[in-house]
Amino acid sequence: MNRPTYLVLATCALILVAGCGDDDDTDASVAFVSPADGGTVAGSVELVMAADGVTIEEAGEVSDGTGHFHVIADAGCLAAGAPIDKDADHVHFGGGQSEGVVYLGPGEHELCLQVGDGAHTALALTDTVSVTVAISDRDEWCEVMGELDELIESLDVGEDEFAAQQVGWENSGRLAAQLAAGIEHVDAAAAENVAVALGLAGVMADAVTEASDADSAMAAVDAVFEAAADLDEIPGQTWIEDTCDIDLED
Repeated sequence: MNRPTYLVLATCALILVAGCGDDDDTDASVAFVSPADGGTVAGSVELVMAADGVTIEEAGEVSDGTGHFHVIADAGCLAAGAPIDKDADHVHFGGGQSEGVVYLGPGEHELCLQVGDGAHTALALTDTVSVTVAISDRDEWCEVMGELDELIESLDVGEDEFAAQQVGWENSGRLAAQLAAGIEHVDAAAAENVAVALGLAGVMADAVTEASDADSAMAAVDAVFEAAADLDEIPGQTWIEDTCDIDLED
């Protein structure tokens, strides 16, 4: 073995972590497939997420080269090693999902896609996109109204997983806010009444979101219903049902 070759091998042994010219197999990346950066969406924002060089799996076990997706709204990506909160703006996909939704109010938003380990600790694997949430026409308005109705029907107030229920109600408030911002797509003669209905939905969502426990949340919801008890129907209900072909629950 000649001296230069010996020196090269010795150097490689000392700096093995550098790989001695081998391909770097630690490279990994994540990306939003959807939504498109700079796009405009209405209703819940559909997410499609992709990863390369890291295994996406269920939360729980912490092991090298694995993790699961989180989407953070309007708070930026986290430094590696930081714990990832769980709320309406920090959405966990702990089941190993690569698709899902996030709910946003009207306006411009920045979304961060970040992988966390099995214990929900942030890893340095991120991507970001910007989206605008806005309703562009009556068909979209009706689609979002239908989505809001379905979401509210699916929600409950109880002791079990109350924090998760609060997130659901907060999301319903965001859909109601989108509809209120798009009130221009409602017939002028019905717009005022429809706005009242959306206001009731927003008040109820805020009441549950801000409640300290399930009992106070239920009391707040009951108060909203009592305030509307003298109404024969939800204000604007006839226009919404006839125009959007939705059977609203009283």
